[in-house]
Amino acid sequence: MRKIARCQTSGTAIFWITNPKISDLDPSQYLMAKDAPEDQAQRQRKITGKEIATMSSGDFMKEAKAPYRRLMGYVKPYKTRFILGIIFGVLAGTFNGLLLVVLRTVFTVVLPAAPSKTDQLTDTLDQMVQEHVVEESEIVKMRTEIADMSEVVGDIKPFEDFPFWQDIVIERPDVAADKQWIFVGIVCLSVPLLLLVRGLFTYFHQYCMLWINTRVLYNLRDEAYSSLINQSLTFYNKAKQGELLQGVFNQTRMAASAGTDLLSAFIKHPISIVMIFGVLLCFDWVYTLGAMVVFPLCILPVSYISRKVRKAGAQEEEEAGAIMVIMQESFSGIRVVKSHGREEFERKKFNKASQRMSEFIMRWRKAVEITGPLVETVASFGMALGLMYAFFQQIDAGKFLILNMGLMSIYPHAKALGRTQIMLQKCLMATSKVFSFIDAEKDVPDKEDAIILKDAKGSIQLEDVTFGYQKWNPVLKRVNLEFEPGKYYALVGESGSGKSTIMSMLMRFYDVDEGRIVLDGNDLRDYCQSSLRDQIGIVNQETFLFHDTIYNNIRYGKLDATQAEIEAAAELAYAHEFITEQENGYETELGDKGCTLSGGQQQRISIARAILRDAPILLLDEAYSSLDAESEKKIHLALEKLIQGKTVIAIAHRLSTILNADQIIVMSPGGNIVDQGTHEELLGRCENYQELYRLQFSSPDPLEEALEEDAAKADA
Repeated sequence: MRKIARCQTSGTAIFWITNPKISDLDPSQYLMAKDAPEDQAQRQRKITGKEIATMSSGDFMKEAKAPYRRLMGYVKPYKTRFILGIIFGVLAGTFNGLLLVVLRTVFTVVLPAAPSKTDQLTDTLDQMVQEHVVEESEIVKMRTEIADMSEVVGDIKPFEDFPFWQDIVIERPDVAADKQWIFVGIVCLSVPLLLLVRGLFTYFHQYCMLWINTRVLYNLRDEAYSSLINQSLTFYNKAKQGELLQGVFNQTRMAASAGTDLLSAFIKHPISIVMIFGVLLCFDWVYTLGAMVVFPLCILPVSYISRKVRKAGAQEEEEAGAIMVIMQESFSGIRVVKSHGREEFERKKFNKASQRMSEFIMRWRKAVEITGPLVETVASFGMALGLMYAFFQQIDAGKFLILNMGLMSIYPHAKALGRTQIMLQKCLMATSKVFSFIDAEKDVPDKEDAIILKDAKGSIQLEDVTFGYQKWNPVLKRVNLEFEPGKYYALVGESGSGKSTIMSMLMRFYDVDEGRIVLDGNDLRDYCQSSLRDQIGIVNQETFLFHDTIYNNIRYGKLDATQAEIEAAAELAYAHEFITEQENGYETELGDKGCTLSGGQQQRISIARAILRDAPILLLDEAYSSLDAESEKKIHLALEKLIQGKTVIAIAHRLSTILNADQIIVMSPGGNIVDQGTHEELLGRCENYQELYRLQFSSPDPLEEALEEDAAKADA
């Protein structure tokens, strides 16, 4: 009995992250249901490098607004850790200002001070005594007042310039002069202690942001890869695989960095600047304002360079994608490269792209690195004004040193903020590309109420089916076919007649342009694609084996298969014998695309995978193409047992492999059905089939000879 259920997952992309190594938080936080944009205008379009290079600052901010706001949605599930990161960043920035206060206190204790007011009064009084200006009785009284004043001057007021805190006093210990070093040492230790605390806050801030960054990166890669892997073959026919690899691997990383690292910079650096600036204002507001008046001018070099950075950064990203395309194509087609002796040609092509990328990297890095010196140069004019002010106001050396240290500590944060704008520009292209992957509309979508197909009977009808890879050039034209359950059908004809296209349509790799395909009474488009393909086993002409063990390659047909089931499938495919002869048997690691096996062995592994699947519908696309005569005979006999009760559709160029088919369908270029019948019927009436038979059987066929030999032995 066929079972059907409604597919509830279409329309909404649900991503469930269950890897315990990824997070120690409640798994419910990782259930991310993101409704696909209903309107095409809401989807993120891919912003090209040329567009970014020609954008004005206003246009850039307008384009960046939507993707960066959306990127923040990936941070939201981790808001607790994010808030902690912000708090630690604020504390680290606050300690930058507090460090100046501590340093000033240390300088007051350690550095030799200028002559104090009490010292000046004592010197004046001594001079007056020598000149006999005052009476002896008055001199005693004045010396007593000066002594009382010196007791107060010896105390330290670290916050005397700060409102509300100026009364805080640190009393000097009343110890002998040779013991003062103990007090000085304790005060000096406050500097490394403060730096330690600031370092801890900075570490925790960076840790929280990195923790979020890895989760955002995981989610972006998961959604981008999930979207791409679920695209139709039409998408992959047009896409460059190298660019897809570049997007999923590299550009997701840049997008994740834009979501956390840059956000961290926008929190930490401004707070540090504000805290340091506030402390400097309390120390000497005239000096600070005079030095800081030139800081707005620091924006000018950043604005001037930003356009060049956008252009160079965008070109670098495009060239990185080109390099990935070249590598992917040359590695995938290594046999073609070597058979034509084109290693040097491919090397030159790769080096040309690599050289161009290096040039763009240099342009980008030069533009980025020149920003720092320009900002420092402009800011140094503010320091020059401060020096002039210090000269006229006779500021003591300790205070002047603290003021300049504060100003110098602002510059790194200002430079970092300048670079974040440049990094934002480079990340826009990556972020828009990642979201364009995630939002890519499927050419072959599931319906919202798609049916989950189980236990299919295998009754298939093609009703007036028309299809073309290009709309103007149809491969199939109003095709009508019927495949009854449990029968063996074969498609024969010249190349380009649409045989493989029919198989692709049955797998729903593509949707029909006109007409419909019916399976067990329902339109193929009514079924959930994954459940439909669960009911179909396939052996392709071009076998593909993963760089994995033989065991896992066979198990790919049925992931929950047992060891016994896998070995039974291998025996039916006549693969068990050569598998056990391998060094590690079923656990033998195959090379890329199974290159450590012969072509016939690869094909038998692929057939074992299809046998293990045991689907009610079996598609054979030249399943015998890579087999020798003996192996072909064995597979032929095994398939005769396998196809019992299944709907089998086979494509064959060698007629000897399908002579026992229940129905043979003869097709001609243009997707036309010429005739249909058994081998004997077609041989008697169909000219196209007669021509195919005459061409192939004018010389003895190895498989036919082997089968006839077995039949003769049986008769004997």
